[in-house]
Amino acid sequence: MAKLFKRGKAWYITYYLAGERHRKSLGKDKKKAQEKFREISYRLSRKELIESKRIPIGMYGKEFLEYVKSRNSEKTHHNYSLVFNQLENYLKGEEGVVNLSDVDRGMIDRYVSFRLRSPSKRKKEGNVERSTVNTELKAIKRIFSRALELNYVKENPARNVKFLSTARRNPRFFSEAEVALILEECPDVWTKEIYVTLLYTGMRIGELTNLEWEDVDFSTRKILIRPKDFWKPKGNEERHVPMHDVVFYTLLKKERICNWVFTKADGGKINVHSLETKFRRQLKRLDIPYATLHTWRHTFASYIMMRSGNIRAVQKLLGHRSIKTTEIYSHLSERHLQHVVQLLPGPNLGTVLGTPAILPGKGITQVVEKKVVGDTGFEPVTSTV
Repeated sequence: MAKLFKRGKAWYITYYLAGERHRKSLGKDKKKAQEKFREISYRLSRKELIESKRIPIGMYGKEFLEYVKSRNSEKTHHNYSLVFNQLENYLKGEEGVVNLSDVDRGMIDRYVSFRLRSPSKRKKEGNVERSTVNTELKAIKRIFSRALELNYVKENPARNVKFLSTARRNPRFFSEAEVALILEECPDVWTKEIYVTLLYTGMRIGELTNLEWEDVDFSTRKILIRPKDFWKPKGNEERHVPMHDVVFYTLLKKERICNWVFTKADGGKINVHSLETKFRRQLKRLDIPYATLHTWRHTFASYIMMRSGNIRAVQKLLGHRSIKTTEIYSHLSERHLQHVVQLLPGPNLGTVLGTPAILPGKGITQVVEKKVVGDTGFEPVTSTV
């Protein structure tokens, strides 16, 4: 409960918050002090008044990244580390801010503008793409959301910062001709096995490099993607991926050097960066447009979408929590939709459905071997549905 009192010439308010006693000066003017008192008392009753703990940005960064590391994949932790370091350097260098609680929305808005002017590290020319800035902004929102939970800030300064408008881009996937060329020109069997497995399972590269033989069930022809002590998949959830015949026989014939399914020649764990570099060099030799190892995953999803049109199946196979993530492939179902529409009955319904058809002025008829027969002297037609 808050209490208003006067000491000397100034008015003060005292109240308890989270078991701690707080006292603040409300000035010398009695009316203004009373107005402030009523405002603070109201906010206390609504539990809106929170005294944030002051913590340096760098110190919070270590705490937050440890939190991410314990709950997310290594790649997610790495991406958050990059974003946090960039944000910290900007806030200290450009805004002169050291404590997390001093960050406001204006600083986040200016950070977004700053990043849009920054040169891209991926491309030789040009600045950071708007989609990349949106990805960083999404991470920043989560960073401050966690800080709010820990009472390090009074409010999330990035909460109402809007994402940048971007042109929707369809996912890049390999054409069948490109797939054939890449597999034909693979430098060795080991590399080809990796590409084939990525193509026919849709696994992320991190899921493949951390795949162990105990995750492969040849009896049920399924691969288990699961969290492990040393590694966690994206979303920290397990899922089963059915094995296509190509993958089944590829893994069945593969020599077991150690517990890892895919290893280096000496049995050590694959270095993803080295594999990615090797892949890009191959694409450059073959004059195939820019792509990454992740493009195999897009190719897997795109092929299934084009052949089945079943977006729910694609969502489950890829392990997406939200169907919205999978909807980037929805435009590829047009060919399938055209095929589905053609399955509708023609003008003479009996031809397709094998059920009685009522023709105007002719009573009930049936179609037998594509010929209309009257309502007497015929045998029932077996349904083709």
